[in-house]
Amino acid sequence: MSDARLYEQLRKQAARKAARFHMPGHKGRPVLPELNFPFPIDYTEIEGTGNLYEGDEPILSAERDAARYYGACDCLFLTGGSTQALMTAIGAAVPEGGTLILDRNCHKSVTHAMALLDLTPVFVVPEPLDGMPGLLDAQDVEHALRQNPQASAVLVTSPNYYGILQNIPQLAEICHTHGVPLLVDAAHGAHCKAVGLPSPIEQGADLAAVSTHKTLPAWGQSAILLSSGRIPFDTLLETAPLFGTSSPSYLLLASIDLARAWLEGDGAQAYVQCAARVQALRREIAQVTAFDTLTEEKAPLDPCRLTIRCTNTNVTGQELSAILHEDFAIDAEMADANYLVCICTGADTERDYARLMGALRDKRFCAVSKPHRQPLPFPEPERVCSVRKAWFGAKTTVPLGNSAGKICARPITPYPPGVPLVYPGERIRQVHIEFLRDGWYTDTASICVMDGDF
Repeated sequence: MSDARLYEQLRKQAARKAARFHMPGHKGRPVLPELNFPFPIDYTEIEGTGNLYEGDEPILSAERDAARYYGACDCLFLTGGSTQALMTAIGAAVPEGGTLILDRNCHKSVTHAMALLDLTPVFVVPEPLDGMPGLLDAQDVEHALRQNPQASAVLVTSPNYYGILQNIPQLAEICHTHGVPLLVDAAHGAHCKAVGLPSPIEQGADLAAVSTHKTLPAWGQSAILLSSGRIPFDTLLETAPLFGTSSPSYLLLASIDLARAWLEGDGAQAYVQCAARVQALRREIAQVTAFDTLTEEKAPLDPCRLTIRCTNTNVTGQELSAILHEDFAIDAEMADANYLVCICTGADTERDYARLMGALRDKRFCAVSKPHRQPLPFPEPERVCSVRKAWFGAKTTVPLGNSAGKICARPITPYPPGVPLVYPGERIRQVHIEFLRDGWYTDTASICVMDGDF
């Protein structure tokens, strides 16, 4: 199949035998050998297999096993990733045209849900932490709820991309005092139960979107939506098909079930070992390399997330990522100007960790003294129209230097901190332009705005 270009490129990628510190969580290894020969079990909805969106057996029993493991009342398997899980959660909890209070550090799929459902966002901005989104201030969430009594739900991200965990019990108590459900984007937290951390539902959340492919060995696109029972399971079943295929892959569904079973068996110890190894790596990196790492001294962290700081070295996170890829066959999950993010799972080996440490100790990397720059304060947003109108309306691109007064049509998200500076439907002001000039964009950078005057 030499003309199958995508397939051949993936084979070339695999042939590099790189250390894979990125999703999916199986890292290219047959952690679930039952899926090594998938064709015989690639089924659709026929007698005996059940229908995902009808609550049929045997899918329902598999979902109940996952719900039991995560301490939830209900669990819905999904094959559209946490994107489908988040959209389902929002669609089930917030009526069309309603108001959603949310962590501004939200996934782009949340933006898509707000555009599709014509929702009004009310943002709470996480406190900055060394150039990344940190913890939400519970008082800010309380204030947002008091100022917006029409809000139907609150959505937060925990853990975030860098591994920072929010105080879910405190946020849940605030939400429930105001009579609204708490939704959690826990896409990166499927493994947390295995390392002794309660699931968001066990901490008081009402819905939690969890990717089983990001940190577990399930196949790409697989996810679950956990529920406390506050929102009926039938409502989730009715809502999920709006955002997913009517022909869900039974291979993906089976991989979720197998990953959960593995996590309750051999996988449990694998993640305990992973967490211990990451903790040791954080110390070792700080002691013997030019780099340091995000540690729990700064904020509560996912024990299996390795976030490497490059701020006081001679390379940026992007430069480090490129060198690791080209010269050491090490692929990281994400890099920005200040950080390199490595996803570590129960599928990683001592050889993978040794290769990473050997690369980080390379003599070309050295510590340098950089002047500390006080970042500009995050400007307050000014909403002019709905996310839906901005997303689907006529749009054009203009240079950053000419964008003052225009209405943003697509999120403008500088990294770091990875939080949208301007959101669809918000006005771009001169203060935003100055913020972006302060280390991210030039005046000629293209900005997507609504076409017309407002």
